Amino acid sequence: MNCLNNDNHDLINQPIINDSDEFSSATRSSNQNRNGTGSLGTIFLIVNATLGAGLLNFPEAFDKSGGIATAIIVQLFFLIFITSALVVLANCSDITETCTMQNTFAGLCGSKSLILCGVCVAIYSFGCCLTFLIIIGDQFDRVFATFYGLDYCHNWYLSRPFITSITAIVFILPLSFFKRMDVLSYASSIGCLTIIYVVWMVIYESFVNNDKLPKKTIHIWPENLTQPLQIVPIICFAYQSHMTAIPTYACMKDRQLSKFTWCAIISMIICFIAYSIVGTFGYMTFGAGNVPSDILQGYTDKSVTLTLAIIAVAVKNFTTYPIVLYCGRDALMELIGWDLNRNFLSRIILTLIWFFMSLVIAILVPDITPVINLLGSLSAAFIFLFPGICLLQSTLKRDPQLFMNKNRAMIFLAILITALGALVCGIIFVESLQDLFSGKSSSLKKSLTSGLRISLGKSLCV
Repeated sequence: MNCLNNDNHDLINQPIINDSDEFSSATRSSNQNRNGTGSLGTIFLIVNATLGAGLLNFPEAFDKSGGIATAIIVQLFFLIFITSALVVLANCSDITETCTMQNTFAGLCGSKSLILCGVCVAIYSFGCCLTFLIIIGDQFDRVFATFYGLDYCHNWYLSRPFITSITAIVFILPLSFFKRMDVLSYASSIGCLTIIYVVWMVIYESFVNNDKLPKKTIHIWPENLTQPLQIVPIICFAYQSHMTAIPTYACMKDRQLSKFTWCAIISMIICFIAYSIVGTFGYMTFGAGNVPSDILQGYTDKSVTLTLAIIAVAVKNFTTYPIVLYCGRDALMELIGWDLNRNFLSRIILTLIWFFMSLVIAILVPDITPVINLLGSLSAAFIFLFPGICLLQSTLKRDPQLFMNKNRAMIFLAILITALGALVCGIIFVESLQDLFSGKSSSLKKSLTSGLRISLGKSLCV
């Protein structure tokens, strides 16, 4: 489906990168009448979609990787591929004149691939939405259990089903009906502010607890070469925003690949700084071998500072849920054959069905860890597999005989990204199946899949 208006058609047919004055003037003229996000709003959307539950698991990832320096270096290495994949997806959406990942993939690989990619986007989006709602319930459970007592749920107005339902309906549902993602940039700015507070809280707790906890062992470098591999899967989960990259790019007011590239680079730098700070200070707070899987669970004090951080995590999920729903809803509508722009009533009905189904499942079946684990392999697919295949196909379409050295290098990069994605996806999927049938939860599974703590959805009420 072509998501661009007629005013932008000439722009897309121009070369992707052109520094001539004539091209720049045409670009500015074609974007004068576009509505959408500016560069700052685009950064908010990317950062909000990227930073999430993985932030709470990074201190443990630093511990498992063998040291602070190792974790930072491995992050930087993979960040090159992760950021490149965002740009590749945006470039391919220009080539195919599309505004969703499934349509871009279908434009390069054939119409039949639309079903495969669309199903992956829909399933992964719904699984993420379930996870967000369960995390919201977990955070309020922790607050009530701390300040009210472990029998809090015997009061209906403090029970998990009631609190999760009310907060989701009030804060999430109104943001879920918008046709364009650019409207969500305002809510995303709030989500980014909550993350800033969580980062500050981890730093604060590190200094406060420095004298309270026993002397800790801190590693800089790993003791063996296999330890750095432990952080690779959690990096894939933590930096997964590629499913939303193309819709975010499509909603830019000044849709230019060069501007989106800078937005993607700045966004990934912000995420890298946030992850590294939380990972470093969280690791230093508890020491090697003592870091909890969820950093907030390691703090036992009843301070207002910690309580606000727990609530901030819930607010962050309020602002991320609509972004993921947007991608999943578009994928479903295209699979069904509905026109998103013309079928207003169908969009409303599908949104309501999606929202209430995820809410009911999150309340009735809070422990969806096995399902999330199986879906974890899709995270690596969105980061590596789909961008790698898109880069391969777009390069072959542009230069089938590979006459130019630049295109040969692009083919090599595409094969490398695709192979890396296939390897990570395969490991995640096999490990998840083994743990599902064995009923055991290995440490590898925790880091390879969703990155969420194993007690996800477990009620604290007695």
